[in-house]
Amino acid sequence: MKFQAVRLFQEGRTRVSRMVEQTVDDLDPGDVVIRPLYAAVNYKDARAVSGAGNVIKRFPCIPGIEVSGTVESSAVPAFRAGDLVTVQGGQEFGIRHDGAYAERVRVPAAWVSPVPAGFDARDVVALGIGAYTAAVAVEELMQRGVTPDRGPIVVTGATGGCSSFAIDMLAGLGYTVAASTGKAAEAGYLKSIGAAEVIGRDALTTGEKPLEEQLWAGAIDAVGGKPLADLLRSVKKRGVVCSFGNAAGETFTSSIYPFILRSVALAGINANHPLPARGSAWTRMAAGGDLRPRHLDTICFDIPFSGLMDYCARVIDGGIRGRAVVRFG
Repeated sequence: MKFQAVRLFQEGRTRVSRMVEQTVDDLDPGDVVIRPLYAAVNYKDARAVSGAGNVIKRFPCIPGIEVSGTVESSAVPAFRAGDLVTVQGGQEFGIRHDGAYAERVRVPAAWVSPVPAGFDARDVVALGIGAYTAAVAVEELMQRGVTPDRGPIVVTGATGGCSSFAIDMLAGLGYTVAASTGKAAEAGYLKSIGAAEVIGRDALTTGEKPLEEQLWAGAIDAVGGKPLADLLRSVKKRGVVCSFGNAAGETFTSSIYPFILRSVALAGINANHPLPARGSAWTRMAAGGDLRPRHLDTICFDIPFSGLMDYCARVIDGGIRGRAVVRFG
């Protein structure tokens, strides 16, 4: 049986994606064949589909690092036809091994997890690595003593999926959240998911001195680059900045003064973990959990599989908000 898949090819110095016809035998080896219902689009996935950066490590390859669906066939007793499962996280799926963006997915059984209690086939990827990354960052702030009474938390790249989830979670826990964005027209959206204030990128700091006015008790930074350097200069004493993004650049320049004079902490957030390794940040997002986003249906929206490549081009151009869920069938 033939089906559609998005494959990324290396052609000379150019990387290009195409919608191609495949059979299961064309996919990388695995114990379990899954018929997808939903997949997610992370910024990393959009870069892969668009051929930007170094996300994919071998060619050709099917991108996509998160999928949910039903088992079609299995060579191991742990999974049976009809089981509702998900694959997400790790260093291989959608990077070195054919991933989520195909109408059939074949993977080793060790990568497959049942959709856990408190989640369904759609929200397990609608939340997925995006919301989990936000939850890990929120937990990091809490564990380092940044409580709501310490002052406002600024979230950069605010209209993106991870940042939108972070705004929702923080507001639900009682924090005052300032959403930083270059998209002034999205202020209504950001306030609808919990932002108390929407500020432009130029409001992250008030000048060019190594230390500026103390504005933020903490920050969740999804963009890196100069905006990260700017906000470090205006974080309050013993504030914490959680960083996980690079949309504005992979490097930044800072003086030592925020760290040695204000004891500011810069915490890196790496959340590309398979489900069994996710711990409390993931379980707190299940239905009824205190990190379950209250505005999931506002932040997340469906796109058809046929529209994936066009949507990824829009992500790279910066013309989107929230988190897309690819719908198959």
